[in-house]
Amino acid sequence: MLKWVRLAMAVGLMIVPVLAVAQSIPPDDEHHGPRPEAIAACKDKSEGTACEFDAPRGHVSGTCHKTRTGELACFHPHHHHDGGTP
Repeated sequence: MLKWVRLAMAVGLMIVPVLAVAQSIPPDDEHHGPRPEAIAACKDKSEGTACEFDAPRGHVSGTCHKTRTGELACFHPHHHHDGGTP
């Protein structure tokens, strides 16, 4: 029984540093809002206009919509207009 307690404590002590590192990721690494390419695709366009751009995961065809910040950006029809997915 004592072996199991020691094993559980050892595993618990190994997990704590991993969890601490996982939560210490700087907020700059988080992506909020549309990509710069999506904003550029709607430059000089009005809301509701068709748009397209090349993204890291492929070509995007969509419509220009206002973001939370008031900028126009190109969004795929299946994305929310704040840059996230449904």
